[in-house]
Amino acid sequence: MDMVFGRELVAESGAHADVIHSIRISLKRIAETDSAVEAFEEEPDRESRLARTDTESSGPLRGATLGVKDIFVVDGLPTRGGSALDPAEFAGPEASTVTRLRRAGATVVGKTKTAEFACVQPPTTRNPHDPRHTPGGSSSGSAAAVATGAVTLAVGTQTIGSVIRPASYCGVAGFKTTHGSVPQDGVIPCAGSYDSFGLFASSVSGLLLAASVFFEEGNWEQEQPKGGRPEEKQPEEKQPEEKQPEEKQLGEGRSVGRKPVVAIPARAYLALATDTTNEVFAHAVRALAESGLDVVPTDLAADVDVLTRTQKVIFDAEFARAHEERFRRHARLLGAGTTEVIRRGLALPAHAYAAAADDLAAQRSAFDTWMEREGFDLVVAPAATDVAPLGLSNTGSPAMSLPWSHLGLPCVTIPLPRGAGELPLGLQLVGRRHMDLGLLRWASEVADGMGQLTVRQPRSRPRC
Repeated sequence: MDMVFGRELVAESGAHADVIHSIRISLKRIAETDSAVEAFEEEPDRESRLARTDTESSGPLRGATLGVKDIFVVDGLPTRGGSALDPAEFAGPEASTVTRLRRAGATVVGKTKTAEFACVQPPTTRNPHDPRHTPGGSSSGSAAAVATGAVTLAVGTQTIGSVIRPASYCGVAGFKTTHGSVPQDGVIPCAGSYDSFGLFASSVSGLLLAASVFFEEGNWEQEQPKGGRPEEKQPEEKQPEEKQPEEKQLGEGRSVGRKPVVAIPARAYLALATDTTNEVFAHAVRALAESGLDVVPTDLAADVDVLTRTQKVIFDAEFARAHEERFRRHARLLGAGTTEVIRRGLALPAHAYAAAADDLAAQRSAFDTWMEREGFDLVVAPAATDVAPLGLSNTGSPAMSLPWSHLGLPCVTIPLPRGAGELPLGLQLVGRRHMDLGLLRWASEVADGMGQLTVRQPRSRPRC
């Protein structure tokens, strides 16, 4: 298994993949790496459980081994959401996303560690490339599990930056879906206006195959249940209205073979990243332009401060409402970071949340209108403000993801080449709403081009 989706997910997870061999490799890699990295939740009988795995699936993910972020309910495994609470607190039907991946042939190897309730209290997971450094945000266990080669595919969620940033820090490909495009039943909530399904793989082509399970019908499928019962009653939220069109090939009214038009965000946004990251980013943008893409500077996200203020109100209010009852019963068992956000959210007046929700709806509509009017297909940006910070208490800044998560857009991290001794850094592509597979197809082409670069950029050394 070649670090992630083995020697290429597309080639290795077809009908002739050796499921038992894949499982054995996963168990071997966990034994070799997880005492240092701590990507997985402990499971004493993991080997005996996996020995009972059904190996008869002929789905497109046959042979893929799967790590699942511990906010998803998985049949036969406890769910704690990165907390000290009893798993009975989160008992319920398996998340439909996990069921769908199983039916496609993926084997759940184990639960991956997460921040408490996917919020701010970090797990003990370490960066596989240097255990002194953080692996990123709340989906960091999933990103690290893929980076060590323990699984070929992993499931995560992104509320603000918890897929794109860990993928960048851990040197893997990461994909955040359009908000609302993939069901969130059986998933412990963080903030419903933002919570989005995500995936990790070693390559963008691996992400594309895995994502097709959710966005394309296949003859491998048996009839799927429509919807699902939520893991728990969600707080009432004033969600912005979003149309959910069927996924197009590359974009409405766009030919499959043409090259995308790519927007570079405003300087005010890029200034939130370090000088070195911006040098790396400029190097990658030059490569995109030299490949024939139309890459255009814009003032997009110049209002990042406004978006951030709106996001903070909505995030705090929705997280607090989602976990208020749990907080009342179990405050002493929750982390200080978690309780701080809950208290802050509960203190917000209702009119502040309502105004922020109205602003969010207007901001999402304005972005969609702007992309259509100006003729842009993609946005290119750094995937993180810098390489992974030193230490585990600081999971890094989500600033490079915040505008796009706030706007509910699909995003992908493309790992960039790096030299000996360098920590990973990724390039981020952002697509139009509900054009998830189109984004991944274009990202796969961009990733091929980035792979031809011999160096990421001189002077892009990690800070230790």
